Amino acid sequence: MKKAGRLLFSMKFAIGLLLVLIAACVLGSVIPQGNTLAWYTAEYHERAAGAIMLFGLDDVFHAPWFVVLAVLLCISLLGCNLIRFPSLIRRMRENLTLQNAVSRAGQQPIGLTEDPEKLFTSLGFRRVRSGVTSSEPACECRYAVKNKAGIWGAWLCHLGMLIVIVGFGLGQMFKTEWTVYGVPGQTRQVGDTVYALTIDDFTTSLRPDDTVEQYTSTLTMTDTSTGESRSGQASVNHPLSLFGRKLYQNSTGWAATVRILKAGEVIQEAVICAGEYLVIEDLPDLVVTLSAFYPDVVEGADGRPATASGVVRNPGYLYRLYYKEQVLGMNLLKGDEEITVEDYAIRFSDPQQYTLIQIKRDPFTGIAAAGGLLILVSLLLAFYLRTAELWAVNIGDGTWQVFGSCPKGAQEFIQNVRRNC
Repeated sequence: MKKAGRLLFSMKFAIGLLLVLIAACVLGSVIPQGNTLAWYTAEYHERAAGAIMLFGLDDVFHAPWFVVLAVLLCISLLGCNLIRFPSLIRRMRENLTLQNAVSRAGQQPIGLTEDPEKLFTSLGFRRVRSGVTSSEPACECRYAVKNKAGIWGAWLCHLGMLIVIVGFGLGQMFKTEWTVYGVPGQTRQVGDTVYALTIDDFTTSLRPDDTVEQYTSTLTMTDTSTGESRSGQASVNHPLSLFGRKLYQNSTGWAATVRILKAGEVIQEAVICAGEYLVIEDLPDLVVTLSAFYPDVVEGADGRPATASGVVRNPGYLYRLYYKEQVLGMNLLKGDEEITVEDYAIRFSDPQQYTLIQIKRDPFTGIAAAGGLLILVSLLLAFYLRTAELWAVNIGDGTWQVFGSCPKGAQEFIQNVRRNC
């Protein structure tokens, strides 16, 4: 039992768990999450798809084994910190003292023939304490320690990792997400919340070769219960924060205006996005769907429609027409072409891109951020605040023996002491 406890709370075990979890996170980032077995089979080899589903790689962060490993890592880090905490306190209070230093003097002192006060100052030791040795005869001693906080670097790093994991885990468990999409001018309800999102504007920045450089949405979120509104811009990799929620520019697609005409007059008009449908009001059993839009339509190598570029030059609208839930027709309309059904005509026009905004609320983001900040502070303590001790013993005739100790970079520190003696 004791061996199992020592293993669980050992640094090697924690590092091993951390490496496994990092590998799992990489897989979760590389493998698209939340798809079906059929989708993975189509994208990957059949065996690979089976392995993905078997090991829960389709939803890595909620897989039982991932949760178990994360809990074990938390327990291991917490145990490591609890075990080491008393020894660090003792080191701060007892080990870093004059008498303790003198007892570790060793056999290789550095000789000094003048008062060591200047030496302490030149090496950055500010608070020099004086005392006498407990040996016979008693000798005058000077002692100083600097960067005591450096001994907490590794301990605080482990604590920061623990806080990050807990914050991330709780965030995954309790976060809420919504998806809103539409074209400029539209207002959509944000799920079952009291908030409504208005898409004020949406722009696409293109490079000289017509490839997309950036998507930017100008958004206004309104609290419908109070009437308060807040606005801002969201772009790819630059989320917007409104009412404690993060708004991410997730993706985009194409929309078009559908007009229903009777005897040449528009009797119904709506903007629908690719994949949406419109019910004809005069003929409620008739439904038209915009299946896809091609801004610069051409015939692909397989004979199917494709687009030559992302710029609207030769628009093509792929539609499906349903009557009583049965497919009545499917075709590609180009330019001003239209569908005719009895006395009615259906026409697509005014293509424009819609924006898809992902809205997230994670009440534990602050905890994870605090853990990350603590890790940063701990690394600064560990690598830039090296705890060092320096003491000098007066052996008579104005001669001093100087000793130094620095667990990290010991040789460099001793060489620095010799240069200043």
